[in-house]
Amino acid sequence: MGSFLAYYAIPTIIANVMDLLDTGPSIQNQHDNKFTISLFAEGLSFPTSMEFVDNKTIMVLEKNGDVRLVSNGTMQKEPILSVDVDNEAERGLLGIAMLKNNTNASNINLTDSNVKNFAPSNSEFDPVDSNYSVFLYFTEKIKNPVDNNHTVHNRIYEYSWSSHQNLENPRMIMDLPAELGPYHNGGKLKIGPDNHLYAIIGDLVTINNTLQNRPDESNRTTVPNNSSVIIRIDPLKESPPNDNPFYKHYNNDSKLKSLSYYYAYGIRNSFGFDFDPVTAKLWDTENGEDKYDEVNIAEPGFNSGWYKIMGPLSRNNGSGITSELVKFNGSHYSDPVLSWFNPIGITDIEFFKSSKFGKEFENNVFVGDINNGNLYFFKVNANRSGIDTSKFRDNESGHLGDKVVDNKTELERVIFANGFDGRITDIETGTDGYLYILTYFDGRIYRIS
Repeated sequence: MGSFLAYYAIPTIIANVMDLLDTGPSIQNQHDNKFTISLFAEGLSFPTSMEFVDNKTIMVLEKNGDVRLVSNGTMQKEPILSVDVDNEAERGLLGIAMLKNNTNASNINLTDSNVKNFAPSNSEFDPVDSNYSVFLYFTEKIKNPVDNNHTVHNRIYEYSWSSHQNLENPRMIMDLPAELGPYHNGGKLKIGPDNHLYAIIGDLVTINNTLQNRPDESNRTTVPNNSSVIIRIDPLKESPPNDNPFYKHYNNDSKLKSLSYYYAYGIRNSFGFDFDPVTAKLWDTENGEDKYDEVNIAEPGFNSGWYKIMGPLSRNNGSGITSELVKFNGSHYSDPVLSWFNPIGITDIEFFKSSKFGKEFENNVFVGDINNGNLYFFKVNANRSGIDTSKFRDNESGHLGDKVVDNKTELERVIFANGFDGRITDIETGTDGYLYILTYFDGRIYRIS
C-alpha cells in the first residue's frame, strides 16, 4: 500500500472522523480573493471517478459497484448500473471513460511535439439524447459454480448508454490480473486525443516480473503479466494500435506478444493521468513506497523505473542505476517532472482545459492527494517539457529548482487549496469551464469558480 493513508481500506472509520472535523475546503491566501469553492453535490458512497456527460450531468462511480448520475447537483435515487465487485482495500469500481458513438480512432502521432490544441471543447458533449460507449474498469468477482468460491480479475467493459437510461449491453474488452494483493490495482481510464482507450494498472503488490524491472538477468524474458503498465488499445477493435511503442517489435512474438498492448511500464501504482491539451503528451501520477510520489511525462515506451528507481536519478546514486532496468526494444527512462520526498498519497492530475480562470491557469496542471486533502497547482514550462520552477529561486526558502518537494515550506508553496477532508480521488474540468473535485470519504463533489 505504501504511501497511501489506507486509501480504500478503512472508509467507515475515516468517514466518521471526517464528520467531526469537517470545516470545508479553502483557497490558499495568494488566490483566496479570486475563487470560490462551493458544494455541488453530496450523498455519494466512496466515489472513485467521475465523467461529465453534458452541461448538467456527471456520471460518478462508487467503489461498491454502483454507477450514479448527478444532474444539476442532485444525485438520482437509483444507480444506472450496479456491478458485482470485490471492493477489498483498493479493489472495486475504479475508472470510467466515455466515447461518442461513430467516433473513429485517428492516426494522430502522439510523439509529434507540434500537435496542438486537443483539449475537448464544451461542444464535444452533445445533448443528452446522444449515444455513447461508456468504459468501466472494475475488480470483478468470478464465481465458481462448483464450490461457490470466487476469483477476481480487473476487467474493462464497454456499455452502451443513451438519454439517461441504464447502462446496457456489456462487452468485456480487457481481462487483467487482480492477484495477489488487494492493493495497487490502478484503474483510471482515459480516451486519448487519438480516440484510443488508455488504462493504468499498478504492480498488484507483486514485484517479481520484468514489468517491475525486478528479475535477474536469467529471467528477463519472463512473460509480461499485464501489471505495472499503461495499456493503449483501439476500443472498437479490442486490439493494440500498430503504432504502439512495442507493437512492431513484439506483436508477432508468441511469448512477448502482450507487450504490443503497452504504452508504458515500470509503474508502481497510479490513481491519475491526463493528456496535455497543447502537446497531446500523457502525464501520470505515481505513488512511491515510503518516499517520492511522482508526476511523470509518459511518452511512448516510457519505463518509469519501479522497482529500481523512484524519484529523480540524482537521489538514486546517479544515472548508472538505469543499467539495472529491464529494457525492451523501444523503451526509455526519464526522470519525474516533479517528486514529493515525503509521500502525499498523490491521486489525480488534471490539465485545466478552460479559460475561465485566465491565462495563468489555462492548460496548466492541478494535482490532488489523499493523505492531506490538498489540491496543488503548477504551471507548465514554456516548451511544455515539465513544471515551471522559475518562480522558485534556489536562494529562496522553499525553492523547487531540484524538482523535489522536500519539506513543509516547499509543500505550502504549491498548495492551491486545502481542507478537502474527504480526500481527493478525481479532478475534472467541467463542461461549464469550472473545476470540479471529487472527494472520497465524505462522498462529495465541489466546484471551484
